[in-house]
Amino acid sequence: MTPRRPLRLVLLLALVLPTMPAAAIAQQVEPTDQARAEARSLADKGQALFDAGRHEEALAAFREAAALVHAVPLLRMIARSCERLGRLLEARSFYQRVVDEPLAADAPRVFRQDQADARVELAALAPRIPALEVVVRGAAPDAVVLTLDGERIGQGTPVERDPGSYTLVAVAPRRNPITKTIRLNEGTRELVTLDLPPPAAAPRPESASASPGNDIRTAVLLGGGVAAGSGMIAGVTFTLIANGTERAVRRQWEAVHAVRGGNVDCTNLTIGDPVTACQKLSSLVDDRDLFSNLALWSFVGGGVAALGTLGYWIASPSSVPEEQHVRVIPLVSPGGGGIAAGGVF
Repeated sequence: MTPRRPLRLVLLLALVLPTMPAAAIAQQVEPTDQARAEARSLADKGQALFDAGRHEEALAAFREAAALVHAVPLLRMIARSCERLGRLLEARSFYQRVVDEPLAADAPRVFRQDQADARVELAALAPRIPALEVVVRGAAPDAVVLTLDGERIGQGTPVERDPGSYTLVAVAPRRNPITKTIRLNEGTRELVTLDLPPPAAAPRPESASASPGNDIRTAVLLGGGVAAGSGMIAGVTFTLIANGTERAVRRQWEAVHAVRGGNVDCTNLTIGDPVTACQKLSSLVDDRDLFSNLALWSFVGGGVAALGTLGYWIASPSSVPEEQHVRVIPLVSPGGGGIAAGGVF
């Protein structure tokens, strides 16, 4: 590459010669003197920033200058700034613009030299741009969606990107997405192979039809179990209460009969009998009988619920009817006969 010439000298040729043919500067409207002066100031500022290694700021200054006056040296400095920032694809596009710039036959020699330098720089830049090629195995190519940082890319086709880290995602029907972080370095050609997992098993058709029946069966069994358990718990509770009341009845009975040596008949009271004690005894007897009956019927209800639930569990299918296969075979022999049943229940 030829040594760098002072940018100001080149810009003087580009910005001070108003009589240069339009083809030489490739613009339709002639810039004003004020625009030329501002472009020169921005170009000097950009060059100083570029030399100081402040390439982001230099790029902004060169862009502003190029917006005022179209000049090959400005385009080339934009390309060089992008290259220093690692934005190689953008740098290549600007180098290409400089190379493709139409120049008049009488264009200044420095313009032609800029084009020649840009052509050399473009050739040196091309192999530095990294590329990525992705191959997906386990699914048809048209069934896979590949994205690189959210931008869709083709399978088996190299794509160029600036150096850096990227997120690669592969999505296919009935497959779990694959996500992979890719690091692209200058001058590399990465080949990434992704192996998709096997497709998820499709739900069995009978599952949908079996679900409502299974839900009802579960609800009935659960409800029956709760009813049976509640009946048994209530029966035990009432039995304990009835037993306690029975003890109170015996104590009260002993208290009543102790009054007259066991000659008191609470069913046929006479003068001198303990009326209040007999009434209390009668109340305790009623309570005992009530809780005994409640205990009895609680056990009966719980037992009926338990038997009904057990019978339903035995009789109801645990799967759809299509999955049950029963075969009945008649058996005949000289000494007798019968049937044999077999299958899946």
